[in-house]
Amino acid sequence: MNRYILLALGSAVLLSGCSDPKKASKGNFQAAIGHWIEKNPPCLRVPEGTIKPAKDSDAEYPRYVDASPLTAKFAIVNRERQEAPFAALADAGLMTVRDARISIKAGFFDNTEKEVPVHAYELSAEGKKAIATTPEASGLKSMSQRFCYGTPTVDEVVQFTEPAEMMGVKLSQVSYRHHLENLPAWTQNAKLRAAYPQLERDTAKSLDGKAAVVLTNEGWVHEKESGL
Repeated sequence: MNRYILLALGSAVLLSGCSDPKKASKGNFQAAIGHWIEKNPPCLRVPEGTIKPAKDSDAEYPRYVDASPLTAKFAIVNRERQEAPFAALADAGLMTVRDARISIKAGFFDNTEKEVPVHAYELSAEGKKAIATTPEASGLKSMSQRFCYGTPTVDEVVQFTEPAEMMGVKLSQVSYRHHLENLPAWTQNAKLRAAYPQLERDTAKSLDGKAAVVLTNEGWVHEKESGL
């Protein structure tokens, strides 16, 4: 047989082997993990307010922080701690803040109302673009309010275990490196990074990750995408 034909056949065999989606390979595992994490970037939770109006509604915003005068040092420190994430989000341009007054219940068992000063925080135009409202497993509506950032990208699969049967499926444990691309400018805000330490970690040049990949009839998928 002509040697050129043999070379062509050999190349075809190699290519078909590389393109086999069910093969345990770094390329297939990188694609499986990348497909999942690209759709699930890290996020910052929007904090809950510290106080609500007596006639509360289902509206997500404004979120209120009590601004009543304080004298005790521990109370002042505690309020500053509670308001720090809000203040940082406002400094980063994701929220706005204004002074307001709302009516609250005078006591736990008291139906009368009293008016108190508050700081009212709402989403800015930038914040509305950045907010993600995908419901989470907790089922709590307020917990689904998040600012997500960047596009997770797998750089390389470092190593993986030999695929093995477990609970009726074949899986492999994978170690990989990744980073975030397309980071919005607000992730570099100093006050936001101080209030949300995870920003410093998530935006590093290289991050280590671990995941399990599961073999399906169509090929390998991230464990969280397998439905197991």
